[in-house]
Amino acid sequence: AESIVYWTLYGGIGALQPFVSREDVDFFTHLEMHLRGSSGAREAKPKEGNGYDHPSICGRDQLSFRSYYHPVKDVIDGDLCETFICLDPSTQKKIAEELDRTPGEVAKKLEDMRNRLL
Repeated sequence: AESIVYWTLYGGIGALQPFVSREDVDFFTHLEMHLRGSSGAREAKPKEGNGYDHPSICGRDQLSFRSYYHPVKDVIDGDLCETFICLDPSTQKKIAEELDRTPGEVAKKLEDMRNRLL
């Protein structure tokens, strides 16, 4: 599949890559939702029983950061999905179980998507 690789005036490099199956779209949509979602994986929240202690580097929630100029629509945030491998093993297991996968399967899916671009 063809991809779009771009760079920004501030030196950022990015890529837009189409998904090849509906299953991939559903998987990555749900992974992003769990990482960004109600548990606050990317928000600066105090560590609670159901929250994660991995705050966003910009100090804002991920969706408002990505939608600063234009609302995000039909795009999965690969940078956010890649942070799954940085989470502690218990958190990875919790998120993977919600996706009906093992943490290894989730990591493999992320690696496969990354390698499609290369």
